[in-house]
Amino acid sequence: MAVQTRTHPYANLTPFMQTQVGKRRRRLIPALAGLLAVGVALAGLLLALQTSGATRAVQPAEVDFGLPSRAGLERVGAAPRGFPVTLQLGLVADQRGIASAARAASDPSSSTYGLYPTLSEFARRLGALPARRRAVLAALRAVGVRGSVDATGLRVTAPTTIGHLERLFARRWSLYATRSAGAFVALPEGRPRIPKGLRGNVDVVAGASPFLSRRPRLTQPGRVEVRSAAPTPVGGPYAGGTPTRTGTVGTSCLTFDDPAVLASPVGLFPNQLLTAYGIASLHRQGLRGQGVKLAIVGEAPTPPADVALFRDCFGFAGTPLRTHGGAGVQPILESSLDAMVVSAVAPRLAAFDLWVRPLVDDQDDGDVGGFLQLLAGPLEAAKRGVSLPDVVSVSYGICETQVAPYTAARTLVERLLASYASLGITVVVAAGDSGSSTCARGVPTAKLTAADKKPRVSWPASSQWVLSVGGTNLTLDPDNGIASTGVWNDTSFPAPYTAVAAGGGGESLFAPRPWWQPARSFARAGARLVPDLSAFADAKPGYAIVCSAGVQGCGAAQGPGKTVAFVGGTSAAAPLVAGMIALWIQKAREQGLPRVGFAPPLLYAMATRYPTAFVDVTLGSNAIYDAVPCCRARGGYDLASGLGSPRADTIAGHLLGRGQ
Repeated sequence: MAVQTRTHPYANLTPFMQTQVGKRRRRLIPALAGLLAVGVALAGLLLALQTSGATRAVQPAEVDFGLPSRAGLERVGAAPRGFPVTLQLGLVADQRGIASAARAASDPSSSTYGLYPTLSEFARRLGALPARRRAVLAALRAVGVRGSVDATGLRVTAPTTIGHLERLFARRWSLYATRSAGAFVALPEGRPRIPKGLRGNVDVVAGASPFLSRRPRLTQPGRVEVRSAAPTPVGGPYAGGTPTRTGTVGTSCLTFDDPAVLASPVGLFPNQLLTAYGIASLHRQGLRGQGVKLAIVGEAPTPPADVALFRDCFGFAGTPLRTHGGAGVQPILESSLDAMVVSAVAPRLAAFDLWVRPLVDDQDDGDVGGFLQLLAGPLEAAKRGVSLPDVVSVSYGICETQVAPYTAARTLVERLLASYASLGITVVVAAGDSGSSTCARGVPTAKLTAADKKPRVSWPASSQWVLSVGGTNLTLDPDNGIASTGVWNDTSFPAPYTAVAAGGGGESLFAPRPWWQPARSFARAGARLVPDLSAFADAKPGYAIVCSAGVQGCGAAQGPGKTVAFVGGTSAAAPLVAGMIALWIQKAREQGLPRVGFAPPLLYAMATRYPTAFVDVTLGSNAIYDAVPCCRARGGYDLASGLGSPRADTIAGHLLGRGQ
């Protein structure tokens, strides 16, 4: 293929007769005992689910509408009654029971470790009571709104209009100008009245404050750097990383079609990263994701031909990517990055899906409601007979300060993430590309404020129900082993490689520390700490991927041919780790070990028992501004790199059994 070299700094990726009989009995008794133990464990889990179901008649507190304050906003008139909105109603259910069920199945020391309910069992035992569901649907029908209960039995979705909101909640909605130019928000005049049918059955209402805009949708600028000549060598490493290629590139289509790309010092290639993280070792054992299902959720598709060409070029024949939704939406480089990284790590998945829903991420709340619907895609598809994924990769993220006021939509996302965890599905989330100052993302340098630069983390990476992945740099030896590694932070590189970009990490403002994450003396007590672990994310030198004309982020002037782009960001590290989890799931199944399921408790337990299962990242910091004190790498866990980088083969070799 015709190849052009481009770089992309970050995408925001078991003798006869009596003696023989006696021996057989002695062998059979332990086997029966093992089966009995599993039966007891299953009975215990079912009892826990039944007990939870029996206590679902919980009384809700005041309904959370998550409405932004009208203080300081200018009313500009009545809201357009025909404006479409999507109402999301959180049903009253035993949320503590859901959390307890998730812990019982994901704690390696538990007798029920690895024993997760099916989706139908979850909805029946842990979802809202049927009477609650019926009452809410009836209340909606009474005002001409058709709702549907989601697959978990925890939420009702109702596409409707502002006019129907006014009938349902007996209030008028007005339009207010927001602090963002050209943007408006529709808000009720006074506290909405909870109608009969919703009263006592619903505790969260999201979508009742829709945003309207007269401006075109904003997109992140394409940060593609076209290099007509080889970049200037600058040596290294710097804080563990080298901004140009180190190690040795393997054979690919480029060896014959465009050797000049390989001769340049740009980019790390798939064979290098697979070797560095012990993934190639698992491939040699025959572990390539067989029998495992992985889903990516994103706001736009990727051209299937680009993914196929990447696989053909670098030798990753296997399961084709299926895309759900996104018809007519321009492909983006980030989805290409996600799909190609997964294709390299776990090429022979049983199912490989990309779920697409456009997001308006320049909206004041970061379009949390849209993300809720995007994240729900794989679960809702189960109602149509589509199998649930085992792992989900997410690259969406919003600064916690921005999303904090929108409690209703955020609560519903958290409940959905808890459902995934309770079903034994790990949701892997990128921790962000703006270091410890996540609110600075996308803000022009001239407009940055002290508040933008404050230490803040990205949500939903800060959720207690996800595995949060930060970023590192790399320096490889000639055998592609890790010679040194540090926290990804391009402010530590000399020109021309300096950039204001680094892996996300720090303390959450509002998310509680989960039971599986130990407290740290250097962090605020009770706060969720981010990230959980980290992997290569540095755009200098970047991941080598394929992209083509029409893909946003590849550049408009590249012509009709295919392009090798070099891309970085935690949007690459997240699918890299998601692919590793797929291989661990396959390994556990083949070894007869408990299901990996929701992986964070397992990984933290393994970090304590087998420290060599992670590359300890002790160099560098993710602070991108001099005045920001957080966060430096240190031995063991830290707020810049988490537990460090996973060695995929070592973890696969030490997966834990039940009760360990």
